[in-house]
Amino acid sequence: MPGAPFTVADPQGLRGAAGAGPVARPASAAGAASIVGTAPASATRRFARRAEEVPMARRFIRDELADHPSSLDAELLACELVTNAVQHATDAAGVTVAVTRRGAVVHVDVIDDGQIGLPYWRDADGHDENGRGFHLVNEIAQRWGFLREQAGTCVWFELDDPQ
Repeated sequence: MPGAPFTVADPQGLRGAAGAGPVARPASAAGAASIVGTAPASATRRFARRAEEVPMARRFIRDELADHPSSLDAELLACELVTNAVQHATDAAGVTVAVTRRGAVVHVDVIDDGQIGLPYWRDADGHDENGRGFHLVNEIAQRWGFLREQAGTCVWFELDDPQ
């Protein structure tokens, strides 16, 4: 069902049995992040929803996770999700990025305050320049998903220490 909205998904659930696309998961699934957050983030920063803010968000992740083995993957995935929010959360004023380190696990929330639209899976073919962000998140993150509330949308991912 490519292109359909989904709530919270794990990497295997998104690919389904044969890589067919997203599979819906309940918003209360284990590991789902709340927009208001259930655990204190080690670092949080708000950015304006503008393209020129994306490199600053990327640098924020880089600085916060400089000594973590998954820092480069976290930087890439956070950049993709912030870019998605900038491009698609057209009624949002800002994007908040929160980073939490729990031992070997890195949890990143990318939260927009928009009220319309839902993140959705898109298939990218050939030389398409768009539609690859969630594919990257799906391939690299151990767990990821999103939660949609009245206050906005939180897309989150977790990375484990690759050791």
